[in-house]
Amino acid sequence: MQNRGLILTLTVITILFNATGLSLAAQAPLSLDEVLAAALKTNPAITEAQKRWEEKQNRVPLARALPNPKLGIMKDDIPTNSFNPLDGMMTEYTLSQEFMNPGKLDAMGKMAESDAAMSAAEYEAKKLDISTQVKQAYYDYLYNSQAVQIMQENQQLMKQLVDLAQINYSTGMVALQDTLKAQTEVSKMDVEIASMGAMASAASGKVNTLMGRSANAPLSVKEVFRTTAPTQTFDTLSKQSLSGPAVRGMEQQVEMAKNGVDLAKRLSNPDFELSLGRKSYKSMTTAGPADPSMGGMPGPDVTTRQPSTWSIGVMAMIPLWGDKNQAEVKSANSNLEASQAALQNMKNMQAMDIQMALSDAQAYWRQIELYQKVVIPQSEATYQAAIVGYGSGKVDMMDMLEGVNTLRNAKLALYKAKVEYEKAMANLEKAVGKAPEAPKLEMANKE
Repeated sequence: MQNRGLILTLTVITILFNATGLSLAAQAPLSLDEVLAAALKTNPAITEAQKRWEEKQNRVPLARALPNPKLGIMKDDIPTNSFNPLDGMMTEYTLSQEFMNPGKLDAMGKMAESDAAMSAAEYEAKKLDISTQVKQAYYDYLYNSQAVQIMQENQQLMKQLVDLAQINYSTGMVALQDTLKAQTEVSKMDVEIASMGAMASAASGKVNTLMGRSANAPLSVKEVFRTTAPTQTFDTLSKQSLSGPAVRGMEQQVEMAKNGVDLAKRLSNPDFELSLGRKSYKSMTTAGPADPSMGGMPGPDVTTRQPSTWSIGVMAMIPLWGDKNQAEVKSANSNLEASQAALQNMKNMQAMDIQMALSDAQAYWRQIELYQKVVIPQSEATYQAAIVGYGSGKVDMMDMLEGVNTLRNAKLALYKAKVEYEKAMANLEKAVGKAPEAPKLEMANKE
């Protein structure tokens, strides 16, 4: 019995240990790369963009395909006193096929290829957009979580000030007002911590949603920051942006418009239709010729049947309405000019986005260096001096509180600058068109 009890106890301990291990593994902090990989794999907006591309790609062979042939059956010479089509004396079978002008088919195929290439660029752009959104939400969550931690640490300092103020008050060194001021600051910190906690929860929900998870799923992330300033120049980044998905998509739109002009010019070229038919006739029974030997009475009935015949037909489209064809060409040219203008506007807007994001990144990096090298060391020195001065009665409570708040604000500002630098770099990557690491664009295997 003791052995059974020992085995049961060990079993329960093992189960609890394994369950705890699984729980800890499930709540392990996620790195930015892990969050990005999950989002790029499961985000429904990316899946939609990929399927749109696949749909466009599958339409390329359709654009070059001939129309399906047509088979017709016609009953002719149906007696007027009959409503049964089978009573028709002649049956005609027709097989026809339309042949579009090869130049038109080629232009339509090129337009379909450009449309598919546009969808491929949109798919890449959507991955880049989702990647930027993930980074923005990731660092918002990181900042708000860290802000809560910094405020909690600051609150502990405030509580120590309350204790110090109470000691000084009990010895008659300070007035009761100092203690009340410190207690008020502690209470105000509770409000700020609750506010930051709510913002962290909202950011966590956005990260989870982008990853395709429930918005209220537990989330823990790792602190990941860059350690170098942006080194590339505006000119270098602008050149790189010309190969980005946004520009490539607009270039394909221009290419499709050019093929549209070519197609419009070819619309006046004739299309053809070839038809092949066969006519078969029913047998006809008629009275025989009059027989003189029988007093002019009709002879025996005679059955005749007309032989089957073949028919062949060729039809051609006649470009009779020249005004219509000219209107098609003018419309296609206007579309081409609009696409070219849109491409140039895209390049201009992208250059502006690069300049803004690069300027932001450089400014935030200077802030990081300033806070690390100057502001925070000075704030810490001021705070320590205030502590010593208050203990000796040379500094009042307001100076103490100001020192604590200055140090807290400096730490928050440094962390905020780091976060904003990462967000600016994410915007810069999006503007340049630097695609995130993700599975290559491939068509799904079709059996």
